[in-house]
Amino acid sequence: MQLERYEQFWWNEDDERRYREAMSRPFSALVFTLLSQNTSSANTRSAYRGLTAAFRVTPGVIRDADGAALAEAIKPGGLHHVKAARLRELAAFVIDEYDGDLGWVYKLPRDVARQRLLEMPGIGPKTADVLLSSVHGQREAFVVDTHMFRIAFRLGLVERDASYGEVQRCLTLLFPWDSIPDGERDRVVQLFWFLARHTCSARNPRCPECPLADICEQRLE
Repeated sequence: MQLERYEQFWWNEDDERRYREAMSRPFSALVFTLLSQNTSSANTRSAYRGLTAAFRVTPGVIRDADGAALAEAIKPGGLHHVKAARLRELAAFVIDEYDGDLGWVYKLPRDVARQRLLEMPGIGPKTADVLLSSVHGQREAFVVDTHMFRIAFRLGLVERDASYGEVQRCLTLLFPWDSIPDGERDRVVQLFWFLARHTCSARNPRCPECPLADICEQRLE
């Protein structure tokens, strides 16, 4: 997939380290993904850096944080007042329902854990699957966002009004998982996302450069 064209989009070591640290703990993983809603990856990383510089990312600290200070810390991510309120609501829910412990995410069957996650305020299918994919892998919890929706439709895999679940199933079947080493699967999916985001862009898609142009129903001549 001509990896060199996407090198500029890989995270630097510090951002990668922060992301891995966030994904290693269920609550911080939910926080990171909530911050990613309706903004870019770069803004998400900036917001999370601001948050971790000002607060410990634990349910108790986030629940009790001053709303204005919390919003200021995550301001680079946009919609900071809305997201600050959501973070505090999420933290309060985790404390009230699970005594601040989300360790069950690693222990319960994937579908059971997913249903519990979807019952939390501010947590939708994408946010739940980001966390579950860090536990079970993309093969078992493929993450679908706007860019994945778009490329699935353009490839003719789904209709324009397809549900999240339909897109997820079709894209999961697209990948030859058994021929991809376990340690490379996340990287392959990330490259596919780069293709969807930067080549199969919403406006002015770069079809002549796309390695999937020959099988794309929406390609531009």
